[in-house]
Amino acid sequence: MTELLYFKDCYLKEFTARVIQSRENSVLLDRTAFYPEGGGQPTDTGYLYWNGEKARVLKVIKKDGIWHHLDREIPEGVEVRGEIDWVRRYNHMRYHTAQHLLSYVVLKLYGASTTGNQIHENRARIDFNLERVDQGMIPEIEEEVNRRIKENLPVRIEFMPRDEALKRIDPRRANLSLLPKSVKELRIILIDDIDMVPCGGTHVRSTGELGRFKISKFESRGKNNKRIEFILEEKSEGK
Repeated sequence: MTELLYFKDCYLKEFTARVIQSRENSVLLDRTAFYPEGGGQPTDTGYLYWNGEKARVLKVIKKDGIWHHLDREIPEGVEVRGEIDWVRRYNHMRYHTAQHLLSYVVLKLYGASTTGNQIHENRARIDFNLERVDQGMIPEIEEEVNRRIKENLPVRIEFMPRDEALKRIDPRRANLSLLPKSVKELRIILIDDIDMVPCGGTHVRSTGELGRFKISKFESRGKNNKRIEFILEEKSEGK
């Protein structure tokens, strides 16, 4: 099984690992900091270096292991140094944390749960179980999200027993009953003391890193299905 280094340190830009399996320009590593596509967050990209050679990491997929798809072959058994495309990754981190914050705000203001999301490097969208679309809601949402950003709230990772998570997490934020019974410990993303949700993605350390939040579109996708698209202005630099 591949050790997921980003699970504990989202800011890890480089790492070393061993190729434990190689096939058709794809490798399985014993450890990785590359995030595999999933949960609405795109794959990381970057490079793997070994013995004076390098291969471009085109995408990372979680299917029967964490497979790194490359532009060339790497021999099995070699030691490699991985390098994340940091600008891309950091933007995904900012947008993923912003998605959590927006989900919290919409639930707080209107009691609407998140039903889907998709993150990109320069934008994101979230779908909500929301009955009405009122353009007057836009400034109200933006004001509350930006207020929380200005507060520079800490964002942290915790690992929590399933039973404890069931007691502490608002079921409107996450339906833990959908998780396989075999999952006994959950990785939780907490925004200060206002939001708590299980998540396998990468996040920034504080809301102050997000930049100014702005809604670019608010539309109906059907009854009780409303979509908010947003951007983050004043892009920050990852530390």
